[in-house]
Amino acid sequence: MSNKNSYLVIIPARLGSERLPNKPLKILGDLPLIAHTYNGVKNMFQHVYIATDSAEICDLCESLNMPYIKTSRQHRNGTTRTLEAYQLLKDQYDYIINVQGDEVFISEKILNPLVNLLETKHPEAATLQAPIKDKDCASNVFVVSNTRNEAIYFSRSPIPSSRGNSSVRFQHIGVYAYTPQALHSYCNLSPTPLEMTESLEQLRWIENGNTWAIATAPMKPLSIDTLEDLEQAKAII
Repeated sequence: MSNKNSYLVIIPARLGSERLPNKPLKILGDLPLIAHTYNGVKNMFQHVYIATDSAEICDLCESLNMPYIKTSRQHRNGTTRTLEAYQLLKDQYDYIINVQGDEVFISEKILNPLVNLLETKHPEAATLQAPIKDKDCASNVFVVSNTRNEAIYFSRSPIPSSRGNSSVRFQHIGVYAYTPQALHSYCNLSPTPLEMTESLEQLRWIENGNTWAIATAPMKPLSIDTLEDLEQAKAII
């Protein structure tokens, strides 16, 4: 467990995924996907909640003893849902960590570099990357960073261009950490042109002159975005 009990972990969950409807309730092994994500973080942090507007997900959480927060249906992304969950708790935390619900293979090994970054550098906002070892695929989100380990850009296109070189590309992992002030600031920002072009909400923070500190995990765990991802995950379990 982190030596900071003042971390709040929120796992946003909704049923309306376009690529895989009812995704949190899909079964992998003997558990729904959202339970795998919760189990991957519950032993590392003291305060972990699933945030959802779905009565079905709330019922599931109760049946599996997973703490949850019922949120509004009005959210356009998981970040604003995370903010509402934090506000409803009415407690103070040093960092709020948003773990995407499709990160079903998330683990302490993956999260430790992020926690170390938060505890040593104290950034306003931070996220995770990992070197890409498998072939590029349509679901990859690539990230490039500067020499201070801050994200320069995120893209669904392969970046940087290799141009015949063997440079390592990095893939983004769907985990975001914010100070409460940074989370409030982000949620007060309007969508930005590059964010809408790439369909990547993390670009909003950069386009407004802010920085993402980047921690590097040893590997990118498989996340479940499509039915094909789910079938691949079933072969792993």
